[in-house]
Amino acid sequence: MMWLAHGTVTRGALHLDAGAVSAVLNRGSSLLAAGVTGFSGDFNAGDAVELLDATGAAIARGLVTFDSAELTDVIGKSTKELAEKFGPDYERELVHRDDLVVLQPRG
Repeated sequence: MMWLAHGTVTRGALHLDAGAVSAVLNRGSSLLAAGVTGFSGDFNAGDAVELLDATGAAIARGLVTFDSAELTDVIGKSTKELAEKFGPDYERELVHRDDLVVLQPRG
C-alpha cells in the first residue's frame, strides 16, 4: 500500500471524530460513515482521499467507496441506518481497511 501513501493524488478529505480516528489508528478498522463528521473536495468512488483528525492532520489515506455527492446523506449514520434508508448497497464502509494506509504511527 505504499503506492497509496506516496504515489496518489488525493481528491478530497474525510473529517473524522475521535472514535473513528482511534479505530483506524489503533484497531486497524475500516472507516464507517458513523465516524465521519464532514468532508471536503469533489471525488468519485475509487478516488484517494485523506482521513483527517479533529485538528486537520492527515492520519491516513484511502480509496473511498462513495461519491462526494452522496456523502451529505451518508455521514454520521450507522451501516444499519444506511441499509434501512437507502437499501443494502449502502451497507458498506466509506474506506475499507484493505484500501487504507495509516500515515501516522499507531499509538
